[in-house]
Amino acid sequence: MLSKAATTGPVARASGVERDLRKDEPYLAYADLDFKIPVAQGGDAHCRYLVRLEEMEQSVKIMSQAVENIPPGAINVTDDAKVHLLDRSEVYGSIEGVIHQFEGVMDNRGYTMPVAQVYSAQETPNGELGYYIVSDGTFRPWRVKTRGPSFVHLSSVARLLRGHTISEVVITLPGLNIIAAELDR
Repeated sequence: MLSKAATTGPVARASGVERDLRKDEPYLAYADLDFKIPVAQGGDAHCRYLVRLEEMEQSVKIMSQAVENIPPGAINVTDDAKVHLLDRSEVYGSIEGVIHQFEGVMDNRGYTMPVAQVYSAQETPNGELGYYIVSDGTFRPWRVKTRGPSFVHLSSVARLLRGHTISEVVITLPGLNIIAAELDR
C-alpha cells in the first residue's frame, strides 16, 4: 500500500482514499453534476485497474449530464470582436484580425500584479495537478512550482515494489500510468 499523503487520483483511490477535487473542492460545473468517486481497498495493480474502469463509466455520466445542461442559444453573446475571439478565417486572413485576436487574448495591459501567493489544483486523469505561484508584483512570477501526479507516483515505486519480484514491475508500472513528459523538472 502506498503513502496516502502523497498519492492522488486513481492510485490513491485504489488504496481506499475517497478524495476527488471535483467533489471535495468543486470548480467549474462539478458541483451541479452527480457522479460517484470509485474507491477500492487493496492498493494493488488490480484495484487500480478496477478504479480506472469505474472512472470511465463515471466520465460518461459526467459528460452526458454536461451536454444535457448546456443552455440553449448562441455561444457568443455579442458580435463585438473585443468581447470574444474571432473566427480563425478572419484571424488568418487579415492583419486587423490578428490585432483583434491579440487584443482579446492579451488582457493584462494596465493591470497591477498583486504581491501574493496562490495554490490551485484540479483533478486530472492521473490525480491532482497543482500549481503554486508566488508573485512579487512584477509580470514574471517570483516562484512557480508544479505538483504533478506522475512525478509523485514515480517517486513511490521503490516503496511500492518492496518485497515483490522483478516480474511484478511489468504489472505495477503501467498501473501507475506515469507520463514521462510530466517528469522533466
